[in-house]
Amino acid sequence: MSALKTIDDRGRLSIGREYAGRIVQVEADGDAIVVRLCRVVPEREAWLWESESAKEMVDRGLQQAREHRLGDGPDLAAAFAFAESLPEQE
Repeated sequence: MSALKTIDDRGRLSIGREYAGRIVQVEADGDAIVVRLCRVVPEREAWLWESESAKEMVDRGLQQAREHRLGDGPDLAAAFAFAESLPEQE
């Protein structure tokens, strides 16, 4: 896309409604301004993107879910029975 635009007196530039609400990185390089669309990962979730083994495990789990290969889950009856067998704490 190439178009001539005018920056208003408040320093704003409209690039079109199709970009409304998107996050962008703006980089000035001499007389050029580069605008890149971005996705932001919250700090507490960044570890997943930094760990190849964690990403592989998540991808494997998602693939198994798509294929309906789901585990039985925990035995809640056994867990409750175990909890009931524990002595009371004061």
